[in-house]
Amino acid sequence: MPKVLFTNTQFKSLSCEAKLLYGLLLDRMQLSIKNRWLDEEGKAYIYYSLEDIMDALGCSNKKAISIMKELDTDAGIGLIEKKRQGQ
Repeated sequence: MPKVLFTNTQFKSLSCEAKLLYGLLLDRMQLSIKNRWLDEEGKAYIYYSLEDIMDALGCSNKKAISIMKELDTDAGIGLIEKKRQGQ
């Protein structure tokens, strides 16, 4: 988990759950980089379903969505960029 999430004032507004989820996402990112899962822009990407988030954090669907929004580029602080898969 990056210490900067706890020391930089830019991230003070993030909940502890959002910081924890970001740490989990970073862990998955290492696997993506190792496997060279890159998009057309050369950015590494991960698949982490809402169900996976709910299971990892032990939370409801509504709470998982709320936590993701805290991290998202569109609705939150901009640490992640979400792309919807399928329907």
